[in-house]
Amino acid sequence: MTEEQRNIAELFVAEESIALYRLPFSDEFTVVVQDRRKATSETDGFVMMPFAESEVHPTVVISPDRTVNCKYCIDDFSNPPDKEIKSTTLPDECYNSAFEKFSKALNDGIFEKLVLSRCEKIPFENIDAFGSFLKACAAYPRMMVYLAKTPATGIWLGCTPEILLSGEKSHYRTVALAGTMAADDNDIRNLVWSEKNKEEQAVVASYIRSRLNVLATVIEEEGPYTSKAGNLVHLKSEFHFSPKPSCSLADIIGSLHPTPAVCGLPKDEALAFILKNEGYDRSYYSGIVGMLDSSGTTNLYVNLRCANLSEGIAYAGGGLLRQSDVRSEWNETEEKLKTIKKIL
Repeated sequence: MTEEQRNIAELFVAEESIALYRLPFSDEFTVVVQDRRKATSETDGFVMMPFAESEVHPTVVISPDRTVNCKYCIDDFSNPPDKEIKSTTLPDECYNSAFEKFSKALNDGIFEKLVLSRCEKIPFENIDAFGSFLKACAAYPRMMVYLAKTPATGIWLGCTPEILLSGEKSHYRTVALAGTMAADDNDIRNLVWSEKNKEEQAVVASYIRSRLNVLATVIEEEGPYTSKAGNLVHLKSEFHFSPKPSCSLADIIGSLHPTPAVCGLPKDEALAFILKNEGYDRSYYSGIVGMLDSSGTTNLYVNLRCANLSEGIAYAGGGLLRQSDVRSEWNETEEKLKTIKKIL
């Protein structure tokens, strides 16, 4: 760890509202610090938005009163952690119960898709938050990695592959990321995606396409193609678009979030069903994290592969269709949990 990084580690401990983030394939990370004397009423800054906003889980914006960019040496990315994490192959009782409810609703034709998630207590004590952030940056160069702390949220760490909204002024990008398989680098070219995975991704892409048809004037679509994210691969479509002059950033974000990649369809009914039947509180998992700048560059991501370090809880989920199998879906969440557990 360099002297500059040690200073940032001390700054993270000392400040009340602070965020660090590293964009994919970047050789530096950015530190965002909010003045302690400033009320959190800003709209621009580092955003932490929950899956479903409430008094307990408000949307928080860390105002960029001070920002620092910290360069990496190339060696910082050369030795990712290779710790083996044991998986639990049998779903627990809570997951089984929720899966039965979700599966019945899908088979009854109430929903086209639902996303079932779960949380897991992290069996680690005295976690080094900043050190874990650096490990995540080294291990996952393709992902957006962040570490954020506020009085309202506690400390969160995440490594997410899913862009919600990225760009500036009249040119933005979003993605439809769904379908999951475990794979190493040698497997990618020969992968064969199941019909379930292809259908799951197509549902998300169709939803985003329909929303952008209302919000945007010019839309270009690429994919789907296989995209690597740590120990997993996903199916991904990219959408490049120009918003209509009447559409604000808030309009776009509100229309897209939560996408069927983390919620379901129909959207409003799926959201209500998840809140009632999932069996736990998602908090900021599957919400939104990243920098929002209404007059500059915005980089917002869906909060996946993340953990609440203050409470020692990690999160993961997966999309369900009518043909989903409980053990396969459980195993998918186990693989996703490995992403965050390997660096703690």
